[in-house]
Amino acid sequence: MHPADCPDWNYSVHPRKREVLTRNSASVLSDLRSGLIDTLAGAADSRPIHRRLFHELTPPGHEYYAGNYRGEDYRCLRYLNVMIPGDPQVGFPSNWVLGYVREIAGLIRGGISALDLARQVPDGQLPREQKVLYVVIFACRIFELFLRVHPYADGNGHAARFIVWAILGRYGYWPKRWPLDPRPPDPPYSELIRQYRSGNRERLEAYILSTLS
Repeated sequence: MHPADCPDWNYSVHPRKREVLTRNSASVLSDLRSGLIDTLAGAADSRPIHRRLFHELTPPGHEYYAGNYRGEDYRCLRYLNVMIPGDPQVGFPSNWVLGYVREIAGLIRGGISALDLARQVPDGQLPREQKVLYVVIFACRIFELFLRVHPYADGNGHAARFIVWAILGRYGYWPKRWPLDPRPPDPPYSELIRQYRSGNRERLEAYILSTLS
C-alpha cells in the first residue's frame, strides 16, 4: 500500500520551475546535439535525463522522485499509482511499470537497429522522404506508449518529448518546434495524442514531421 504521508509531486507549482526547466532543458538538448548524450542510451533509459531536468524541483527529502520510475524500490514510488482525469488508459499500475519500461526499451533498441539498417540503403532504392517518415512513425509510437505507461511520478511529458528528440536526432532530424519545456502549443498537442491513442495516428505523425522544417 502506498504510504499516506508521501507527498504528492507537482513540479508545475514550484516557484523556480520556469528558471530551472528553461536552463536544464537547454543544457540537455545542447548535450544531445553535440553527442555528449548517446541517442540510443538516452531513448532506451530516460531516467538520467529526467533526473537532470527535475532534481531541483522535487519535494524536500524526496529527491529520488526525479530519475526513478514508479514501482522502483523507494518508499514513496514503490506503490505509487496515478490517475489522469479524462483518460483512463493512462497510468499503468505501479507493479506493471518496470516490466513495461523494459519492454519499451527493447522496442527502442530493436526499432533503432532496423532504422540504422534502413539508413544505409541508397536513396535511389529507398527515398530519403520515406526514411524520414519511418523514423517519425517509430518515434510517435514510442512517444504515445511511454505516455500511456506514465512511468514517473511527474514530468512524463518532458521525458517522452526527449525520447522523440533522441530518436529523430540520431538520424540528423532535429526538431525546430518540439520543445522539452514548455510543452508544445495546446491545442493541438493534447488532442493529437488523444487521436493517436484512438487509432488516428496520421495527425500526430504529420505534426512531428512538420516540426522538422
